Amino acid sequence: MIDLQTARGWRVVNGAADTDPPDADAALLALGRSGNAEALERLLARHEPGMLALCRGLLGRRDDAEDAVQEAFLRALRALHRFRGDSSVRTWLYRIAVNVCLEWKRSRGFGHASLSFDMEGSHPSPEADVLARARLDDALAALLPRQRAVILLKELHGFSVAEAAAAMGWSVTRAQNELYSARKRLAAWRISEDERTIREEGGR
Repeated sequence: MIDLQTARGWRVVNGAADTDPPDADAALLALGRSGNAEALERLLARHEPGMLALCRGLLGRRDDAEDAVQEAFLRALRALHRFRGDSSVRTWLYRIAVNVCLEWKRSRGFGHASLSFDMEGSHPSPEADVLARARLDDALAALLPRQRAVILLKELHGFSVAEAAAAMGWSVTRAQNELYSARKRLAAWRISEDERTIREEGGR
């Protein structure tokens, strides 16, 4: 997906295998700052799949998500010299991606995203899979964009509350409050869905 040949000659190979240890980000970043293009390729390739899933969850269409990840990577490359290491490289990259998506939703009028996540360890029938994905989309569509972002970071990508707060540029307290509000909205959606199902079944 990513082609950064126009950005200082750097290129990221889509789907590159992650053979680096979990703590390799800082080392790869240091090498990249010194001009090692291969290290930058490996650094960005490590995080491309997760960032693509996040952006697709926020924007909906894969094409839009790919464009957002490309924009996030370009912004990250331009800001390499300003990254101070106050957060992890992953948190820094995801924060850039979230900012890109929220900016685009405000300026380009993106509607609710249509989500399609792979559910690990589950093998439902095609019909059940379609229904499950539709319900997930409907549920998350009830959230404000910022709430959707923090829920995706926490529940889909496994961020801690502190990491999600850093990725959103918030205090931990605000992240906790937004997660609480998001979960209340999801609970209200679930109740309304249950009531609708009862009404439909009663009318048969």
